[in-house]
Amino acid sequence: MSFLSIEFGLSFTLFFVLYWSLCWSVRLQNALLLAASYGLVASFSLNSLYVLLGYTVLVYLLGRLSERYPGRRFSYLLVLLLVLACFYLFKYQEFFVAGMQGALASAGIDVSLPVLQVLVPIGLSFYTFHSVSYLVSINRREMPSASLPDLALYLAFFPSLVAGPVNRAAHMLAQIRPQAIRQVLEPQRALGLIALAVVKLFFCSAWLASEWVDPVFETPGGYSPEQILLSVYGYSFLIYFNFSGYTNLVTGIALFLGFRLPDNFNAPYAAHNLKEFWGRWHISLSLFIRDYVYIPLGGNRRGVWRGNLNMLLAMLISGLWHGASINFIIWGALHGIGLALYKASTYVLPQPMRWPGAGLVARLLTFHYVAFAWIFFRATTLGDAMDMLAGIGGLSIEGLFSATGLLLLVSVLYVAAYPQLLALLRQLSAATTRLPWQFYPIPLGVFVSLVIFASQSGVPGFIYASF
Repeated sequence: MSFLSIEFGLSFTLFFVLYWSLCWSVRLQNALLLAASYGLVASFSLNSLYVLLGYTVLVYLLGRLSERYPGRRFSYLLVLLLVLACFYLFKYQEFFVAGMQGALASAGIDVSLPVLQVLVPIGLSFYTFHSVSYLVSINRREMPSASLPDLALYLAFFPSLVAGPVNRAAHMLAQIRPQAIRQVLEPQRALGLIALAVVKLFFCSAWLASEWVDPVFETPGGYSPEQILLSVYGYSFLIYFNFSGYTNLVTGIALFLGFRLPDNFNAPYAAHNLKEFWGRWHISLSLFIRDYVYIPLGGNRRGVWRGNLNMLLAMLISGLWHGASINFIIWGALHGIGLALYKASTYVLPQPMRWPGAGLVARLLTFHYVAFAWIFFRATTLGDAMDMLAGIGGLSIEGLFSATGLLLLVSVLYVAAYPQLLALLRQLSAATTRLPWQFYPIPLGVFVSLVIFASQSGVPGFIYASF
């Protein structure tokens, strides 16, 4: 059941009324939340629910063991084995088996290795990361183990189950067992976030997908170099509108339920370098990779070269987390190399650069590097990505003076003016929150209805739900 479907809207309205009729009991609210979360998982696949239930029990038992023997090496090893086993079985089995068979074939050994046919459970990548935060926090003596019902809700909490954000155990469990009665948090902001999500997902993301992106990425050979470059720009905008729109949506839903989710986006295309980009893009994942991968590998504590190697390994793991494909590995490697090059540049170039236009040039260069990497992220195969790059290599002056060239210029100007447009949007948002709350839903409802009416038919999908 999609969060953007009419069925979900009606179900959530009924759930909302029942949920807050139990406001006198946090325990009953939690039980209802857990039932709703499990019901949502079951609506996708009963097998997904069975996997989640089994995984929850394993994490609970590991948590009790870690609490009894905190900080022990075998406790961390068991956490690592649990995560790797789940990812291998459900996501990477076919990828690694195919690689092994290819390596053996190149050595003259023809063998057919067995592959278990299993579906990827919904939300696996996110609740696995949630469990890592929980188990590592117990091992570090930062928190005690949770009861089984509280842990189950933490792992299954439906607003962040499908595609994040990545929650931290200490932050989320404190909200599952609050010290006072829950309340709806910032209702006007919650409504505004949901309205913004509708605009981003129904209007911006869906239109870009059908008009600029999907047709070109499916058959790049049938399009001009300018149209291929426009599709790359379009995907850069599309994935931001889609993922940040999803984050806006679930953040608003969580606020209505009395929960705060972590920030996940902060104007990423206003970044002046890759390091700043990753401080603004998918923030919850970036911080997770930093705290649970990069720093445990040694961070930058052992010199520049080891620090850059750790950074590259962390980004490769980030790429592989997105999917079992050479394209995702290349995407992660590009960002790892880019981060290393940026870090090296800080030793020879003044920071920040003060010459006129330096900020604009830095933002445009960062955006184009990120857009270049997105080609590998979006393309189905490595061959498709290379076809896209070969097509862009045919850009000509004549082509840039075409109608498509004008759209390319508009796209670049949009990135150039992005901070100013963002400031204007924030001013408008602040102005709307000053409306009396009784009148706030009326113009908002009319606006959302008009946006949906003017948008593409069908319910938009969530790109990160597939990860």
